Amino acid sequence: MKNSVFFLAAGLLLTGCAHTENLGTTEQQEVTALGMALSLPLQKPVAVQDMTLQLLKVEDSRCPMNAMCIRQGSAITYVQVKDQKGNEATKILYLGDALTVPEDRGIRSADTVQVLLGGKPYQLILTEVQPYPNTSDARPAPKTAKVSIAAL
Repeated sequence: MKNSVFFLAAGLLLTGCAHTENLGTTEQQEVTALGMALSLPLQKPVAVQDMTLQLLKVEDSRCPMNAMCIRQGSAITYVQVKDQKGNEATKILYLGDALTVPEDRGIRSADTVQVLLGGKPYQLILTEVQPYPNTSDARPAPKTAKVSIAAL
């Protein structure tokens, strides 16, 4: 009997401590969209809230996964960001070997740049470019880049 009362009291105590924050559906979508990683297909715009991101170009010189190379190479992406007011910017983000000046930010496994649209600062983060080069793949899939954008 004492055990039953103890478990009942403990259950009520734990249930009473539960805290849930009720965000409206619009707010939840907004929070999710800004910090979320997006897969950008080559030359296809992707809408995020009040802006559009587009992977304009990919230059991929990374060493193929089944090859021996003297350098790792790099995957250079050109990402365009536009807002609804017509403001736009194109940024270079890369993975791998450092680029030449002024884009040299050192060797990168992920790259971060800031973009200013209509006076609002945003941060773009490139974490992946797929498919990874492979010498045995005669017809690789079209390139995609995993990019996230966040308001600063």
